[in-house]
Amino acid sequence: MADLLQHRLDEAHTCYANGAHVDAIVMLGSLLEGVLVHVVHERDASLLGRTSPDRVSLDSLIKTCHDAGWIGADVERFCHELRKYRNFVHPRAEIREAHAPDRDTLDMCWPVVNAVLNDLADSQPKAA
Repeated sequence: MADLLQHRLDEAHTCYANGAHVDAIVMLGSLLEGVLVHVVHERDASLLGRTSPDRVSLDSLIKTCHDAGWIGADVERFCHELRKYRNFVHPRAEIREAHAPDRDTLDMCWPVVNAVLNDLADSQPKAA
């Protein structure tokens, strides 16, 4: 999983460097989803209930991680914004929003991913 997530991060950097703002946001959203599903699966897979890790939504993962105390309320809110932009992978979503993400939009997404990683690191259970 770590190699795959690193690849997504590398792709986001490539997209950023080449002005592919929507694509970079989609990659960051994908990275976020991968990190959260991995953390839930590793820390307490029962939180997914009967939902397969392959079928769980990013929305549900964000809420689950917040409810478990692994990410703060501020991070949860910004994750949902990143999720909305990640959904621009669907052209109709971008049309509905009547907004085309630009470099500034993308620049606001990077700190969200960093904040998630920081909160997850801070909330990691201590080894016995």
